[in-house]
Amino acid sequence: MTRGWGGRIRRIPSHVRPRRFRLFGLGDAKTGTERLAHKFSRYRSVHEWDRSRLVPASSAVLEGRLPVSQVRTELRRRSRWHTFELDCAYFLAPFAGELAEMHDDAQFVLLVRDCFSWLEARVDYVRRVPLTPVGRESMAARYGHYDEPLRGEEAALHDAGLYPITSYLRYWAELPAKVMRDVPADRLCIVRTDDLDQSNERLASFVGIDPANLLPAPAVDDEPRNGLLATVPDESIVELAVQHCAPLMQRFWGDDWVSLQSRLRPPPST
Repeated sequence: MTRGWGGRIRRIPSHVRPRRFRLFGLGDAKTGTERLAHKFSRYRSVHEWDRSRLVPASSAVLEGRLPVSQVRTELRRRSRWHTFELDCAYFLAPFAGELAEMHDDAQFVLLVRDCFSWLEARVDYVRRVPLTPVGRESMAARYGHYDEPLRGEEAALHDAGLYPITSYLRYWAELPAKVMRDVPADRLCIVRTDDLDQSNERLASFVGIDPANLLPAPAVDDEPRNGLLATVPDESIVELAVQHCAPLMQRFWGDDWVSLQSRLRPPPST
């Protein structure tokens, strides 16, 4: 009798089970959102769930095309049908303010990756992975609206269908700033991507769970990079980083943050 009842309990659909916590993992693509979701695999954790529906909505929010009422309707639908305990995706960041207002119990983890290795990974990913039409719209919404001029040394990036470096770095800086503005500080945990492997105790304390239930973050993808960013002189990239990223980089990596420009270079061939 008990065994049968336990079996029935285990078969209860996830969308009717109560949440033990409500956590959102935010950060742009290539900041570690997939690794964060993996850490919480012992809970109802998802990464980029229902992206075909949420990515267009996220793009519309960034472009000012989706009224707040429709944003809230979409988010209520997601919450009602999917009782995720960690909902982690780059496309959730534009919804951070609304999520914080709609759910008093919501907590947020914001992942911040240094601008140099992020830029390398961002450019590399676009070159390696063909974009769908929805993906192209998402890129345009995040990086294409700044109308930044293309520098002459960025010709190879332009030929590859990429945006000016300034556009990427401006969004890199603006996304965390918006999340930090819109989410109450006591409900926000900011984690450097560098520190994700050592963050279990801190994350568990923030959420109120046993750190033993958090898994190690999986290894970083070490696929060979295409080296396209190497066609742009380091000094040009550093100049733009100083112009657009300095406050955030100094806050999280200290006064010597410019030395991280060494992360721009692709790994040597083996």
